Amino acid sequence: MNLSRPLTILMLLAIALSIPAAPPPLRIPQGYIVGADISSVQAAEDRGVKYSDNGTPADFLQILKNHGFNYIRLRTFVDPTKPTPRDRPYSMQGYCDLPHTITMGKRVKSAGMGLLIDFHYSDSWADPQKQYTPSAWTNLAFPDLVKQLHDYTRDSVAQMKTAGARPDMVQIGNEITPGLMVDRGGSVTNWPQLAALLKAGAAAVKEADPAILVMLHIDRGGDNPASVKWIDAALAQGVSFDILGESCYTRWQGQPAGWRTNFFDLAARYPNLSFLIAEVGFETKDANDIMRDLPDHRGLGTFIWEPAMNNTQQALFDRTGAVLANKMAPYDELWKQLSTTPGASP
Repeated sequence: MNLSRPLTILMLLAIALSIPAAPPPLRIPQGYIVGADISSVQAAEDRGVKYSDNGTPADFLQILKNHGFNYIRLRTFVDPTKPTPRDRPYSMQGYCDLPHTITMGKRVKSAGMGLLIDFHYSDSWADPQKQYTPSAWTNLAFPDLVKQLHDYTRDSVAQMKTAGARPDMVQIGNEITPGLMVDRGGSVTNWPQLAALLKAGAAAVKEADPAILVMLHIDRGGDNPASVKWIDAALAQGVSFDILGESCYTRWQGQPAGWRTNFFDLAARYPNLSFLIAEVGFETKDANDIMRDLPDHRGLGTFIWEPAMNNTQQALFDRTGAVLANKMAPYDELWKQLSTTPGASP
């Protein structure tokens, strides 16, 4: 009797059983995220802007819901009344600080929409060109800076929960391709220090609420080698996160075909991660097609950036606050498609 064949089968079975299975894909209550970053709307409303749809005044969030949106992204700064080395104060009225974010977050949750909080960990814009430490934290030794980020994140999320503005998802930094608080050592040139900050933020979110999803956000939507290098470095340092978000604008990240190539490669390489287009401009149809085509529902959705700002290509509203029907049409079509897809309706 030839025993080699049965033994080979048994060995292959043992090897297969020893390989840990990839976890099931994240299930978003909304099925698929149709999101918008509307962080500027609160200030616009306070300036007197009134939003309307087809000539009928309506609440801004209700207008978005009527066109299939189900998730909102809000950025938050530590102290937006303070300047940074590159920028004037973001807002002397404090827009996008924690209290203003909580107020807007309560509206989002009352509207029955998902909420993503984008911690910039700066007093003003943090992006690939600048990642400045908040002014109140600049004199801290690095270990104390790590603790400060942790405590600020945990306490902020706890305050949001208590106030009725519980986030469903949290970003640890904004477009952190070069690092986080780079001027204080959280740079990709020193991954152990950057990882300490990222791990502190992620741990703080889970301490406040283990069910909140953690996203890391970089700006290499069309650059697969750079994306892989960044993710590999984070994972090698033991950074734990649920979602990798990318920015995708043709102006900076090239054509959507490159985004598709990147995301499909990332999905194959990192079976434990889900993916989001955390920022997109007018290229919303391409972005949503890519996310919806990713295998195993691991493309969670997209966020259009500031559709209420009428000086951008992606504006869905005019300067009076009225919906631009032709610009909103792709979202109406997406809503129809999702409404006929089981488990994916907005």
